[in-house]
Amino acid sequence: MSKQIELPVVVKAFIKATNDHDGNAFIHCFSSDAMVNDFARNFIGADAIRKWSDKEMIGDKVTFAVDEVIEHYGDFMITALTDGNYDKSKSPDPTYLDYFFTVKGDKIVKMIVIKNKEKSARV
Repeated sequence: MSKQIELPVVVKAFIKATNDHDGNAFIHCFSSDAMVNDFARNFIGADAIRKWSDKEMIGDKVTFAVDEVIEHYGDFMITALTDGNYDKSKSPDPTYLDYFFTVKGDKIVKMIVIKNKEKSARV
């Protein structure tokens, strides 16, 4: 029997902000000096993260359905079925992404996003 992992409040807020396409709530989840790595592209600081998210997360109306959660030494990995209005010509169908979160206090300080090859249809 597997135990239920309780996500930090800020990660739950991130998921809600993403699914609600709420840019202000989205950026509020991150510390001012947070780092996001999205498919080997770094975005450091709130301004860079907002610019990226306004276009590629909020702007593309990305949705996020949690499939699996792992907690490891205080960090969290969420595998999520991810969809949206982005160019899907090079994306597997369905697309599962792994989101790795480091949280300090009540803010996300690091998020890394990579494709989950095992669950995505096309490798």
